[in-house]
Amino acid sequence: MDEPTDYNQFIAQISVNLNNALNTFGASSPQFQNILNILKDCLKEMDNDRARRSRALDPDMLSIAMGFLELGN
Repeated sequence: MDEPTDYNQFIAQISVNLNNALNTFGASSPQFQNILNILKDCLKEMDNDRARRSRALDPDMLSIAMGFLELGN
């Protein structure tokens, strides 16, 4: 199973870049808008990763659940 991605550094770097673009070029600049789109894409990817991980079965939890099912027999 893939290790979950740690997005903290991505978000921190995007935040710095976004702030620099805002201060240098302004909010309506293509540079700022491109970095803002990168941030939006990163947030979507974080949400997708969270959804994928929540659907994945934990093998230990599955074993415990199977054990409970066997107790009922």
